[in-house]
Amino acid sequence: MKRIIYSIFTIALINFLFIGEVYADKVHGEGKNAKTANPNARTSGVAGCIPAQSATDLNLNNVRARINTGGDMWWDLQSISQYEIPKGSTKTSMFSASLWLGGLDVNGQLKGAFQRYRGYGNDYWPGPLTDDGKASVTQEVCSKYDKHFVIYREDVDEFLVKYGNTSEYPDYTVPKSIQDWPGNGDVSKNQNQFLAPFVDVNGDGVYDWQQGDYPYYDVDNELCKPKKDANGDYFYEPTAEGNGILADQVLKGDQTLWWVFNDNGNAHTESRGNAIGVEIRAQAFAFATNDEINNMTFYTYEIINRSSFRLTETYFSQWVDTDLGYAYDDYVGCDVQRGLGYCYNGTAKDGLGKPDHYGLQPPAIGVDFFQGPYMDPDGIDNPDTAADGSMMCDESINGVNFGDSIIDNERFGMRKFVYHNNTGGNAAMTDPELASEYYQLLTGYWKDGVRMRYGGNAHPSAGGTGPECDFMFPDETDPCNWGTGGIPPSPKKWTEQTAGNAPFDRRFMQSAGPFTLESGAVNYITVGIPWARAAAGGPWASVELLRTVDDKAQALFDNCFKVLDGPDAPELTIQEVDRGLILYIENIKASNNANEDYKEEDVTISALGKGYDPYYRFQGYQIYQLKDANVSISQIRDPDKARLVAQCDLKDSVANLVNYVYDENLAAVVPTMMVKAENKGIRHSFKILEDEFATGDTRLINQKKYYFVAIAYAYNEYL
Repeated sequence: MKRIIYSIFTIALINFLFIGEVYADKVHGEGKNAKTANPNARTSGVAGCIPAQSATDLNLNNVRARINTGGDMWWDLQSISQYEIPKGSTKTSMFSASLWLGGLDVNGQLKGAFQRYRGYGNDYWPGPLTDDGKASVTQEVCSKYDKHFVIYREDVDEFLVKYGNTSEYPDYTVPKSIQDWPGNGDVSKNQNQFLAPFVDVNGDGVYDWQQGDYPYYDVDNELCKPKKDANGDYFYEPTAEGNGILADQVLKGDQTLWWVFNDNGNAHTESRGNAIGVEIRAQAFAFATNDEINNMTFYTYEIINRSSFRLTETYFSQWVDTDLGYAYDDYVGCDVQRGLGYCYNGTAKDGLGKPDHYGLQPPAIGVDFFQGPYMDPDGIDNPDTAADGSMMCDESINGVNFGDSIIDNERFGMRKFVYHNNTGGNAAMTDPELASEYYQLLTGYWKDGVRMRYGGNAHPSAGGTGPECDFMFPDETDPCNWGTGGIPPSPKKWTEQTAGNAPFDRRFMQSAGPFTLESGAVNYITVGIPWARAAAGGPWASVELLRTVDDKAQALFDNCFKVLDGPDAPELTIQEVDRGLILYIENIKASNNANEDYKEEDVTISALGKGYDPYYRFQGYQIYQLKDANVSISQIRDPDKARLVAQCDLKDSVANLVNYVYDENLAAVVPTMMVKAENKGIRHSFKILEDEFATGDTRLINQKKYYFVAIAYAYNEYL
C-alpha cells in the first residue's frame, strides 16, 4: 500500500508558512499521586458562583461543536443542538454531554457531581479549586475562568521557529493565545502552582513566554516513540511518565480548547446532592485531515480530588444525549470490546424532512471510552491475556495498561453501558432527578433500585428476563460473557432491533468503576466521537462502518494522538508580471524540509517490526489555485473549489502515487490517485499565465486577486 502525506498552506498572492521543532524537557503538571495539604478541612459549596456563561465552537474540521464552560457541551442552553456534522449542513448528531462522578464517603454518604441540562440547575462552575484540602473557590475566580483558552498547534510550531529570531523574522508577533496561556495558578489564593500544561524552558516553575515557555504539545513525539532492541525490532518501553496512553497532560489536536471547572462553586441544584470537591481540567480538540478523523472530535478530562474526602465505590461516567438528527427515532447500543457506545437510526429515514434531519441512509455516531480512572492497586501487573494466550474475561477487554510490566497502572475502560429515555413508559427508565438516581444508573441499577438484566429493555418488567448485566444492547461483542458474570445469555444477540423496541429519544452513559478516590488523587477520562455514514444498507450499515472508523480513532489514541506532520510547506513568493505571475518556492532553514530532505517515522509502521520501511520521505510539490478566499484545505480535491496548476517531483523510480482508502460509497478499500508524477526533478519557480476558473479568455487579469495553495508531500510504500 502506498501512502502519502501532505503539508499544506493557503496564500492570497503572498503569504508564508514556517514550521519547525524545538526540543525541551521541562514540563509541569500534576501527577497521579499528588496530595492535598490539609486532611482536616472539609468541602463546602458556599462560594455563591453564578452559572457559567461562555461558550466556544470547536470548528477546525468537518464538525462544529459548541463547548460550554459549565461542564456541559454540544447545545446552546436554549434546547438547540450545536453538534453540526457535516459542518455547514445544519444537520446535527449530538445534543448534550457532561461528566457524572459519584462515590461514598467514610459514613456511607453519597457525594457526587451530575449534570444534564442546566435548565434544571447546576452541579458545575468555572475555575480551579484551592489545593489546601478545603477545595474552595470564590466568585471572583469563577468569573475569571468563565472562558476557554483556545490554542492552535501551528501557532506553537511557529513560535518555536520565530520567537527570538528577530534577524530573520523582525515582524513576528507572539499570538495572544500564547501570551495569555494560564500556565500557573494563583498560589497567593492557595491554588496549585501549575494549571494549564506548559514547557518550562528555564525550569523556574513560572510560565513566561518571554523566556521561551510555551503551551505544551509533544512536538517531537517523545512520549510515544518506539525504541529498537538488540535485534533491530521496535518496541514501546513502558514507563510511568510517558509512552502511549500515559501521556495525559500534554495538549492534543490541531485546534485545542482548554478550560477548568469544579463542582464546589455553589449548591448542587441539578442533582440536589453533596459536592465532592473536584477540579476538572478539560480539553476539547480536533484534527484537520483528509480522512475519517476529519469527522471526529475528542475530549480529555483531568479530574483532581481537591477535598480531604476519601471516596469508595466511586464511578466516573461520560453521559450523552445523542439526538441523531430527529431526536425521537433513535436506537442505541454498544461494542464491549471496543469500549464504544453508539446511536443509530431506528427507522430507515431519519426525521421529518427538517434542516437538522438526515433523511434516508442516516449516519451513526459513537463515543469511544478510550480510558477511564485508575483501578485500585493490587500489587501486580495485571495481564491482558491468559497463560494460554486466550482472552481474559475481565477489565482488560477494553481497559488500558494491562500486561505492560508496570505494576498498578491499569485503568478502566467502559465498565457499564446504560441507556435511559426522555420520558414515557416505565418511569424507572427515564431521566434521573436526584443524586441517588444518577448514582444508581452509574452502578447498573434502574431508578427504582432494580438491577439491570439481559434482554428486552433491560428491566424485568420490559423483557429483561436474562441474567444481571452490565452492557445494554451489546449485539454480539461480548464473546466471553463478561457483562453477565460469565453466564451465557439466550439469545446471545441483543440489540434494540432484536428486542423489538420502538425508536425514541435515547440517552446513554458509559461508566467506569468501582474504585477508591483518594484525597488529592488525579484521574483522567479520554473519549473520542467517531461518526460514519454508509452509502447503502440502511441504518445498521452505518453502525458497521462506524466500527471500522472507530478503529482508526483507537489507533490515533494509542499513538498519543500524534498525527504525522508531513514536510513543512515551502515559503511561497510571487513576482507579478504583465498578465502573469511567477511563483517561487523555498524552504527556510528551520523547515523540516530545509534541503528537501524531510524524513519522518510513522510509529504505527515501526511497531510492526522488521520488514517494513517506517519512514516517509519528501517526494514533491503541488500548487493549486483556489476559487476564492473561503476555500478550505479539505476542499482541494474538489475541482469546483481548487485546481492543480503546477506539479514537480523527484526524478527517481517512484512513479504515480496511489493511496488505498476506505470509500464509504462503495463500502470497500479502493485505490485513489493522489499524484500523477512528472518525474523530471524538482523545480523552484513556476510561471502562471491562466486563470483556471475563468471562462472565455482565461488569461490572468492585472490587479485582480488570486489565491493559491502550496503543498509539499512525502511518500512511503507500505505493504
